[in-house]
Amino acid sequence: MLLTDSLAGKKTSQTPIWIMRQAGRYLKEYRDVRATTSDFISFCLTPDKACEVTLQPIRRYDFDAAIIFSDILIVPWALNRNVHFISGEGPKCDKLTPDDVSNNVIDQALIDNFDDKITPVAEAMTKTRAGLPDKTALIGFAGAPWTLMTYMVEGGSSKDYAATRNWLWGHQKETDRLIEILVETISKSLISQAQAGANALMLFDSWASAVPSHLRPWIVERPVQAIIENVRAAGIALPFICFPRGISADLPRFADAVDCQGLAIDQGVSPHFAAQSIRSDITLQGNLDPQALIYGGDVMKRAVDEIQDAFKDRAHIFNLGHGITPPTPTDNVAELVNYIRS
Repeated sequence: MLLTDSLAGKKTSQTPIWIMRQAGRYLKEYRDVRATTSDFISFCLTPDKACEVTLQPIRRYDFDAAIIFSDILIVPWALNRNVHFISGEGPKCDKLTPDDVSNNVIDQALIDNFDDKITPVAEAMTKTRAGLPDKTALIGFAGAPWTLMTYMVEGGSSKDYAATRNWLWGHQKETDRLIEILVETISKSLISQAQAGANALMLFDSWASAVPSHLRPWIVERPVQAIIENVRAAGIALPFICFPRGISADLPRFADAVDCQGLAIDQGVSPHFAAQSIRSDITLQGNLDPQALIYGGDVMKRAVDEIQDAFKDRAHIFNLGHGITPPTPTDNVAELVNYIRS
């Protein structure tokens, strides 16, 4: 598999390519299947439908990897945080307070029963692996602890994560306990996906940039490393891709602190900076601006060339700097794939 070869540090003859959110609303076939289930969480937890939409972009574009269709908020959902999605507003869940953590609102019984609640994700993984070409890698994933914590504390999305950042300054004990719970349950999720057929695992820390730089070793790096160690302790040696979005100059420190084989970089990071400053044994993934894909053509190709040139001397997986957006023309995705492979 090109993707796993690249994550093993090999300079492959062809750059592997997949794109974040490749199973999504820009595809008509995805929208058709999505329309059959009104509730998004139920959609994610219906194995046949999750499998089908995971396979759709592989059939259309023959990407080098599929990523299982699910959502990072499946973990808080399985912890009974009443996760739901409101059209036009996004995800919502019950807000968690420091007192809730102190009073064990998320008790041991919830943690013990966690595996049972996420069984549909594993079933979708097994079905998808059976439906993929042997050459195509299957990626399992989860949200990293800090990013999941922001949703659980804010009750949904936020512009500045002020409530969650307040925990870092005034409620360190409760922060440590909540992170501990999330490390344990995220580890369970990834172990389940690995055992169900994943070829690689990815951790998305979408809001890592909200953490003050000097606190990132505590709240971003160490929890991710603890998850990787838990997965390794379960006898699973799959490669990890980490995506601490928006931390820019702290990427080299993250790479030194976390035992990941791949590091995804967002479009705010200079590919030349990443190539020169991050350990050479780590495979870099990224980092085309998703907006460039909307325009396609020469403007997109020039950006692709710059990225390819920056990573010409090291292992690289081509991807976007964040998820593909719904307005993206499908022909432009085909153009991108063909250009990379040419």
